Amino acid sequence: MNVVSFDELQQQFPEAFCQHLSMFGALSEESLNFLLQQGSLLAVQRGDKLFCRGDNSDKFYVILNASVRFYQDRDNDGERVPLRLYVAGEQIGFVGMIGLHQRRGDAIVEQEGYLLEISSALFHQLCEAYPEMFMIFLINITREMSREISHLDEMYVAKS
Repeated sequence: MNVVSFDELQQQFPEAFCQHLSMFGALSEESLNFLLQQGSLLAVQRGDKLFCRGDNSDKFYVILNASVRFYQDRDNDGERVPLRLYVAGEQIGFVGMIGLHQRRGDAIVEQEGYLLEISSALFHQLCEAYPEMFMIFLINITREMSREISHLDEMYVAKS
């Protein structure tokens, strides 16, 4: 993983690219630029580990144009089980951060691209600087988490 500048990201993508991602839907340009400029923009390669089981959950990632697979180990045999593939516009790691628990699995980049790392401190700064946009951002995160819960429900029923 390599940190890239906001200027480098702008050279890679059209100006409004990030505004069209579901995680950033309805955010003002000013608040989105705040996140992109204050967060860590990461260029990632296949095989890069974002986090591992047991790591602190003090940040989450918004996928700009990559994919990341999340794995957990099965308790009875230690087999690594792929649970979900996260793609552009989605976030990974928010649940651990907001739940104040250590990572419960491994997140590994499957397709190279770019991610935005948002620390818990930056998340708080967004709340203070742009309270209305913070609420919209939370709605976007909640909407995605709702879709994920529905998907997990379907997977559970299919295996029963």
